[in-house]
Amino acid sequence: MAFLIQHEWSLVGFFVVLFVIAISNLWGIPRLKSQDSRSSGLVSILIPMRDEGDNAAEAVACALHQDYPQFEVIVHEEGSQDHTRKVLESLNNKHLSVINGETPPRGWLGKPWACHNLAKAAQGELLIFLDADVRISPRAISAAVGELERRNLDLLSLLPHQITRTLGELLVVSIIPWALSSFFPLILVRLFGVARITATVGQFVLIRKEAYQKIGGHAAVRDSVLEDMELGKLAVENGLTLGLGFGDRLVHCRMYTGFRPAINGLSKNLFPVFGKHLGLFAFVWTYILYTAWQPIVVILTHPSSGVGREGIMLPALLTLSLSSALWAFTAIRFRASLVLAFLFPVVTVISWFIAARSAFWHLTGRGTWKGKSIHVSKEAP
Repeated sequence: MAFLIQHEWSLVGFFVVLFVIAISNLWGIPRLKSQDSRSSGLVSILIPMRDEGDNAAEAVACALHQDYPQFEVIVHEEGSQDHTRKVLESLNNKHLSVINGETPPRGWLGKPWACHNLAKAAQGELLIFLDADVRISPRAISAAVGELERRNLDLLSLLPHQITRTLGELLVVSIIPWALSSFFPLILVRLFGVARITATVGQFVLIRKEAYQKIGGHAAVRDSVLEDMELGKLAVENGLTLGLGFGDRLVHCRMYTGFRPAINGLSKNLFPVFGKHLGLFAFVWTYILYTAWQPIVVILTHPSSGVGREGIMLPALLTLSLSSALWAFTAIRFRASLVLAFLFPVVTVISWFIAARSAFWHLTGRGTWKGKSIHVSKEAP
């Protein structure tokens, strides 16, 4: 029993550490604020699209409606089976160009191929890679460029405010801001330049063109399903400075339209986040599941233990309270629903099964996204 009590107190310490990291990330992942940029150089807003018929018109309209003085919007469409191309053909604006792309060559995944072609067509000294489901306010580009200048960065990525319209979406997507905020002490990067701690979110990436060319662009990550994180790693290896921010009211996104698409999306991405190291991956997700449910089991199975210092009930209650408070903090910080403070054990169960599915997909060469395989063949044709 003494060991169990000590273990329970160790879980209290674990969540205290996570809380400290989350609080520090108020500065490590600052909110993007409306601000003017000193720069007036051309910005290229680059949007890859495939089967984005329901997003295309609004995504382009938001990108075109900017108060930044000089910008261009370039869209790359390839292989759509819906009405994406028809929507793009109906749009007419002097700032807009549309590339009707070709099928990715062998060894390339679709998104890196699209971004590679977008970058080749871009005329701007600053490049913004934007997912088609991201919506930006009229002040977003000025604010992002101003933040890049203020922090003297080579690359700035933004975590958009995640819009969830169903309970299923909330239970899946909420693990992203929680994990970023609680496990990545990005304040160390800002204060001490600790380069090994990096996080890049591909939904909104602003990078200087010379920096993009220095790291080899998307050609260097052509076969990566997590091309955003790989670009971030390459930037660090090449001595460039990175930053992460929260888009808040200036950048928002509905990543997935329902529970099943959300599961498929995270199944595509989770295992590569860990470099496909199965042991570490399995440990982390199992431990997250364990720490969410263990105090609940202890409380339910030791109802007569009491809350004295010598018993197990007090640390179990503290662990559960800290865990719930951390989720509440994340919800408030990233403007999600406070119901997460009560449903987080369910979130961890869903996340664990998604993690297992992600590992299965990548270890067996299975898994598709929008009808195409998430894997590439490197063999010659």
